[in-house]
Amino acid sequence: MATETRHGETVVLSHTYVEPANRGKLHALARTGPVTAVIPRRWREGQLGRRWESPAAEVRDGVRVEPVRWLGPHHPSLGLMRAPRTLLASASVFQVEEEPWTPTALLAVRGRTSAARVLFTWENLDRDLPLPLRLIRSSTLRGLDGLIAGNDAAELLARRHGFRGPAAVIPQLGVALPEQPSPRTPSPILRVAYVGRLVPEKGVDVLLRALAAVAAPWSLAVVGDGPERAALERLAAALGVRQRVVFRGTVPHASVAEVWQDTDVLVLPSVATPRWSEQFGHVLVEAMAHGVACVGSSCGAIPAVIGDAGLVFPEGQAAALAGHLASLASDGALVARLGGAGRARVRALYTDDRIAERTREFHDEVLRGLKRRD
Repeated sequence: MATETRHGETVVLSHTYVEPANRGKLHALARTGPVTAVIPRRWREGQLGRRWESPAAEVRDGVRVEPVRWLGPHHPSLGLMRAPRTLLASASVFQVEEEPWTPTALLAVRGRTSAARVLFTWENLDRDLPLPLRLIRSSTLRGLDGLIAGNDAAELLARRHGFRGPAAVIPQLGVALPEQPSPRTPSPILRVAYVGRLVPEKGVDVLLRALAAVAAPWSLAVVGDGPERAALERLAAALGVRQRVVFRGTVPHASVAEVWQDTDVLVLPSVATPRWSEQFGHVLVEAMAHGVACVGSSCGAIPAVIGDAGLVFPEGQAAALAGHLASLASDGALVARLGGAGRARVRALYTDDRIAERTREFHDEVLRGLKRRD
């Protein structure tokens, strides 16, 4: 990333950055200009069973973190937070990383500031939102100077609902690329992992059915928790593979890297529902960064994330997934080749530095457009 060009203040407003591990992009942005992250003072994720508290402002790795009060329930569509006006007085870019139908996004975009207003959105399904949220979305999109979409479908959806300005497709979060892939001891069996929530739309049942049809030796580590865990354990027993499946439960974010040391292949077998489709699949990027071969379904953005650095199967099709896994179990060279291709893809597209660089480039494009209008 170039360091000779300095940029004006960037203020980023989002609940995402209550988790310090998610701030890699912000730290990379801060190397070329001051960055302030506005986050809720308190936040909780019910599905993850996690809580965060950030009682006071701090500066860490060049990023000023400014906690503010979150008003209402801890859900983006029901509560809201606002960036202090004093922070926005010197900002050149105000980036809001909340969906356009949220009160937080509307108040941020419609508030008084001379900064360029940029919104980040993941929303890739045209859901039937209640009328008040549709009106909020329309007003938010009309007030933007630029839009960053986490996937191609999100950009198309924003334009369908009235956005007419410049846009770029850039992931919200990157990863730190290790200097070397995670060291792995040779194994006579194919070590498969799933990392994520245990909910129906993640398709872990499809993975279990696929592995049950693979004759070659294998093991499966299921890392994560959720309401489907008991049902998945029963399914594994019914398929006769329970002894080869380890349900590890939730692993702290900082410890996920240890999972890759005993993993040859990560599988993300997501299945779309009328209300959800995979928006990115960040775990794919984490695994690829560590040289783990990846297999994903055709759900949502997964094929675009994997590109030619992994294998893709039609979502919900256990037989097709079994074919991929059987091929990998019999071809160690293919596993190694995909692991190397994944690291190369992360280096080119998904590191914190690369995402920050692309974000800066888009900010500059938006600012140039505003100057021409003036």
